[in-house]
Order: sequence, then structure tokens, then C-alpha cells
Amino acid sequence: MKHMEELSENERAWLEFLRMISLDCDPALTLRRVQLLRRVCAAKRA
Repeated sequence: MKHMEELSENERAWLEFLRMISLDCDPALTLRRVQLLRRVCAAKRA
């Protein structure tokens, strides 16, 4: 995995977004959470 300083601006923005929607928690990645994120992202494309 890249170190923070090696991340692009977009990658850093995604990490900040994920921290924001998780209320600065570190929730475990679950199938349900992945599916919910995919659904949200797919809704933007439709």
C-alpha cells in the first residue's frame, strides 16, 4: 500500500470522504458496506 505522501490528490480526497461518512471511526469492511458504497456510486452514473 502506498504511503500517504505517495497518494494522488484524488486518493487522499476519497480517504477523507470515507473518514467523513464513517464519522472518523474505523469500521470493518463488510460485504454489506461494500454493496452500499457501490449502490451509492452506481446511482450517480444512472
